Amino acid sequence: MQVVLTTSQMREADRSTITDFGIPGFTLMETAGRGAVLAITEWFGPLQKKRVCLLCGKGNNGGDALVVARCLVDAGAHVTVRLAMGTDDLSQDAAANLRLLEQLQSTEPARLHIAEDNGDIDLDSFDLLIDGLLGTGVQKKLREPLLSLVEVANYSRTPVVALDIPTGLHGDTGEVLGAAIRAGLTVTMAAPKLGLFLSDGPDYAGEIVVADVGIPDAVLQSAARMDPGPTYIPSGDDIRARLPSRRRADHKYSAGLALVVAGSEGLTGAPVMASTAAARVGAGAVVCATARSVRDVVASKLTEVMTLSLPEGAYGIDATEAIEALKERLGKARSMLVGCGLGRAEGTAAFVRRLIGTVVIPVVVDADGLHALARDTAILAGGGHGARVLTPHKGELRSLIGDEVDTLGPLEIARKYAARWHCVMVIKGAPTVVGTPDGTTFINQTGNQALASAGTGDVLAGMITGYLAQGLSPVDAALCSLYIGGRAADVYAARMNRDSLMAMDLVNELPELLKREFAL
Repeated sequence: MQVVLTTSQMREADRSTITDFGIPGFTLMETAGRGAVLAITEWFGPLQKKRVCLLCGKGNNGGDALVVARCLVDAGAHVTVRLAMGTDDLSQDAAANLRLLEQLQSTEPARLHIAEDNGDIDLDSFDLLIDGLLGTGVQKKLREPLLSLVEVANYSRTPVVALDIPTGLHGDTGEVLGAAIRAGLTVTMAAPKLGLFLSDGPDYAGEIVVADVGIPDAVLQSAARMDPGPTYIPSGDDIRARLPSRRRADHKYSAGLALVVAGSEGLTGAPVMASTAAARVGAGAVVCATARSVRDVVASKLTEVMTLSLPEGAYGIDATEAIEALKERLGKARSMLVGCGLGRAEGTAAFVRRLIGTVVIPVVVDADGLHALARDTAILAGGGHGARVLTPHKGELRSLIGDEVDTLGPLEIARKYAARWHCVMVIKGAPTVVGTPDGTTFINQTGNQALASAGTGDVLAGMITGYLAQGLSPVDAALCSLYIGGRAADVYAARMNRDSLMAMDLVNELPELLKREFAL
């Protein structure tokens, strides 16, 4: 999988490459610049005779831009370099590249102009603008003259490429530090940085391409294991390699029975969507256990899914009788989903807590199941039972952990509570992140705004349950469901009006999508 690094992890990777492997920083900068030019050419097209402006800072980010400038002149472009912060205190490698560029200017005065002044600059007169002002080291809000320069760049109609990370974007959090360059393309060096994917990052980074700068993969992987722990982005190939496949002799139970405990008065769609999704991803059989009062309604919508009544009392589902009713199915099921549309009556919540505290099969907890657990998270902290996958959105997360939802980032929350509760945490949002008990986190990069539609969470929970029933580990079931569900939303949005998507549209996309993109 593609490793994603924090700024401190990237610094360690650079240090190790230079110190332990003996690859000079000047060589890394040269390779980075040339890799950036290749990516820019693929994105923008041939650069010959194009007018390109490069905004260069004092550090290694500016040094990368100086290498890019030299390569662009070689490619036949007309290049203007703006040394936005002057030439005092340039990094050693950046200063060396400036000297090379100045030598080139003496032979190519018509196609290369280097200037230190930052007076009025008409960025609209260029075909391409390249941002090499500040890299991942920036921690404080931008000040003048950079603040105004960033604003001028953002008002310009000229396409923008950022090197490593857009200037003004926090490398770890994705927070905009007062102002930030809005890029159409970000060429990030060696490995993506966390800030490109979190918070405001996606709105400012545009398309993201990784340039190989010559840092050995073993060094990147080692750096990723530093505090706070490794983060990865799965690819389609990663997902395909994890998907289950039926044996010739399989039958419905050996292919995996998924049990969905969901639904209540007024919430009969949730069990239908979750159960159908579990079946669509390949569970051999699905049983939907739902409140007795709505069982007939749910059953009328589920032709291929078996249903089971859960006895009710004055305060919702009766815990003792319902668990007895589930006993036979629990003996055969390989996974269970609890919570979608189950309701929040006191008796129902007590049933959820008792059920989750006793089952030994993998269980997905979503929606009202999470609300029930919020009253007694000690059930989770105890461990000792089957693997659990929790799938909260921000509101449900707040009920579980309180104000930490506002003070910690999603990766920190996923990492902390996956370890505390011995579970896989799937924190839904933009992006959705996954945390595992060993401290590893994942960022899902498929999906779009179409997923902001009621019921898509029920579909996701059902998919995870369906993959668990087929023997996938909790983390693999979560990663496969997120990636494939997101791809289904992407495919739908490419063909239909994005905002018209309803949850069952995702389920309906699955058969063709799985055949076309994920067939084993």
